[in-house]
Amino acid sequence: MLDFRVLYRPGNESGGCKVRESYSCDFTIDGNSLLKAIIRAAGDHKDFLGCFARGWTNLNEHSLKQLLLKERPETESGRSLIYVCPECADIGCGAYGCKITKSGGTYVWSDFAYENGYEEPDPIAGLGPFEFSADNYEKVIGEAYAL
Repeated sequence: MLDFRVLYRPGNESGGCKVRESYSCDFTIDGNSLLKAIIRAAGDHKDFLGCFARGWTNLNEHSLKQLLLKERPETESGRSLIYVCPECADIGCGAYGCKITKSGGTYVWSDFAYENGYEEPDPIAGLGPFEFSADNYEKVIGEAYAL
């Protein structure tokens, strides 16, 4: 079962470096944070913005179209980005993505990887695939988009 919760990143300014406050979506699968599962499996840092975030209109529109398969992913790998840089949302800073397919009444997220757009994607072993009913999936994506 797909759902989401709000991922809060506090803003601050220290040492001349300003950190942007954000509210974004952290997808959950059967109640467990997908971002936490990715971090455990990939062993990387955890400072990411969900692909739907308050005040990020362009990111939200782009993510909605890709997650509902209305647009092809812009990555060479064919992955849609679901967690991105919390400051600029640019793949060049690093992002986590997955391949999304739909067959009949089921969406599938598979082939998770870390990507930056200039090196080969770094696959995340042991994560997914995850299957979601189209009704649940489309409802949750719409709610996350409205965040």
